Amino acid sequence: MITIPNALKDSRSSRACFALAACISYAGLEPVLAADMPAALPEVAAPLPAAIEATPAASFIPADNPIGNLLLSRQHPLLARPDFSRISDYVVQIYQASNFQPIWLNANRSEKNLTDLFGILNNAPGNALIPAAYDVERLKQWVAAPLPDNATAASYDVALTVSLVRFLHDLRQGRVDPRDVEYPVHIAPKPALDIAGLLKQHLEAQTLGELVTVFEPKARQYQQLKQIWNRLQPLAGQSSMHEFKPGKQLRPGDKHPHIVYLRQNLLAMGAIADNANSDSKVYDADLAEAVKKVQQQQGLKADGAIGSATAALFNRPPQEKLAQLELAMERSRWIPDPSDGPMILVNIPAFELWAFNSPDDANPINMKVIVGKSPDKQTPVLWEEMKYLEFMPYWNIPKNIFEKEILPKAANNQGYLASQEIELVKHQNSEEKGGGSYMRARQRPGKKNPLGRVKFVFPNTADVYLHDTPSRAAFNRPRRDLSHGCVRVSEPKRLAEFVLGDQQGWDKDTIEQAMSAPKTRHVRLKRSVPVLFYYATTFVDHTNQLHVYPDIYGQDELLQKALNKLQAPSAGSNQLAASGKMAGATASQ
Repeated sequence: MITIPNALKDSRSSRACFALAACISYAGLEPVLAADMPAALPEVAAPLPAAIEATPAASFIPADNPIGNLLLSRQHPLLARPDFSRISDYVVQIYQASNFQPIWLNANRSEKNLTDLFGILNNAPGNALIPAAYDVERLKQWVAAPLPDNATAASYDVALTVSLVRFLHDLRQGRVDPRDVEYPVHIAPKPALDIAGLLKQHLEAQTLGELVTVFEPKARQYQQLKQIWNRLQPLAGQSSMHEFKPGKQLRPGDKHPHIVYLRQNLLAMGAIADNANSDSKVYDADLAEAVKKVQQQQGLKADGAIGSATAALFNRPPQEKLAQLELAMERSRWIPDPSDGPMILVNIPAFELWAFNSPDDANPINMKVIVGKSPDKQTPVLWEEMKYLEFMPYWNIPKNIFEKEILPKAANNQGYLASQEIELVKHQNSEEKGGGSYMRARQRPGKKNPLGRVKFVFPNTADVYLHDTPSRAAFNRPRRDLSHGCVRVSEPKRLAEFVLGDQQGWDKDTIEQAMSAPKTRHVRLKRSVPVLFYYATTFVDHTNQLHVYPDIYGQDELLQKALNKLQAPSAGSNQLAASGKMAGATASQ
C-alpha cells in the first residue's frame, strides 16, 4: 500500500504523485497486476491431428505378434532413422485395419503396388525431399530377396509402411514441426487426412501413385515454388556451364559471348519464356525487361544495365538457389489448405502485406508494413481468423512497455502521462480470473495513439494484430523491422475497405467517418477473414515472379539446422539391413 501525505492531497503535485503511485503499482509492485497480463502459456504438446485423436491403447496392439511388437516399440532397427514415433499413430491404424498382418508382403502380394511405392519414394526430389530419407534403396533390396520366415516378412512390411507414411506426412505437414524450431510460431497443424483409409482404398484399387496428389500441399505458394524447383534442379550439376561474367557493364543492344548464359539463367528463373534466339549474343529488349524485373525483386535499381551487382545475381550457384527454395517449400507445407474466400498474408522479411479476394485473385491488394524489431521483438508466424475491427481504438499499454519505456519518463516528468493522453483506469477481473481489481494504463484515441485510427483484431496467444500508425515516415525505409511485434500497415483505410467490402452499411464514406470520429467503434465481421503472418525469404508473388529477401530474423539458419538433424545417415544399419536372419530375430524379440 502506498500512502500520500495529507499536505499534498489538494495540490497539483498530489495528483502527479497519485499518478506516479498508480504507475508504480501498475509496474508490478502489487501482485494483483499479474491478472491483467496474458499469463505465459505452459508448453503443451501439439494436439493430435483430427483423424487420430489419441494414441491407440497398448491393449489393442498384440505384443506377441511380430508387427505388434514393432509398433509398440515405435522403433524399427532396420531403418536409417529407427524412431518413427512421430507417425506411429498412423502406422498403428493401418495395421489395426489388417488385423496386424502384412499389407505388402502377403499371399496376395501385388508387384504393381510395390512398384508404385518405390516410384513415389524415388520421385521425392520432385517435391524437394530426399529418397535416402525414406530408405528406398534398402527397401528394394529387401523386397527383391527371398524371405526366410514370417518374422522377417513382418519386419520388412512395417519398414515399407513406415517409409511411405513418413514421406506422405513430410509432404503434407513438413519434415520439421514449426513449433519445435527456436522462433515464435503460433500456427496449428493441418487437419490430418485418413491415411489408413486412403491407403487401404488405393492398395485395393492398385492406384497408389495417386496418393501423392492427395497429400501434396494445395497452397498456391507451394505449387509455384515446386515449379521453380523442378526447373532449377537439372542445372545443379552444371554450374560451371552457366557462369555469366561480362567483365564490363552491359546495356541493351550490347553484344557479348556470355549473353547465352544470361539467357539460360533467366530461363531457369522463369523470368523469360523459351525462344528461338537461344544462341544470340545480343542483349536484346526482351532480356533487358527480364533483367529489370530481377533487379526490382532484389532491391537494385531497375534500369536494365548489368553491372557487377546485377551480374552477381546470375552467378549464384544453382545449389545455393535450390537450398533457399528447399527452405521455402518446407515452410509452405505449414500453410493451411486454402479456402475459397478472402485472406490476408503478411510476408515478414519482405515487409509487405497482400490481401486476396480468393486464392486465384489476379489483382490482390499490396502495401508496405512495419514488423517486429529483430532480434528480441520478432513478429511471430501465425494463422488466425480476423474477427473484428476497432475504429479510433484505445491502446491498452502492455506491462513490459509501460515499465521499460513509459514509467521512467513519468517518474522524471509529472506531466508526461497527461501530455501523452495516457489515463489510468480501474479494471475489474472476472471471477474466472480470481476477481479483484487493479489499475491499468491506456492511451486515449487520437493523433498520439500508436495504433492510429483502426486496429484489425484476430485473437491470438501472441497478442499481436494489424493496425494503423501516425508515424508515416518509417514506411519509406527499405528495412522496416521497427515495432514491438504487431504489424503496422501503410494503407489502413484501404485494408478496412477490403475487410468490410461485403458488409452491408460500410462503404468508403462510412469507413472514413469512423476513422475520424471522436469515439471508439467496434465492428464485428459477419465473415471472419484468415490472416497469415508468414516468414519467407524466398517467395513467389501472384505473377509467378520469384523474390529473395534478407533473412532479418536469422530463421533460415535455424530451419536449416533443424533439417540437417533429420538427414538420414549414410551408413549405420546397412550391415544389419542385409541380414534377413537378424531382421527376423529382432522383430520376434
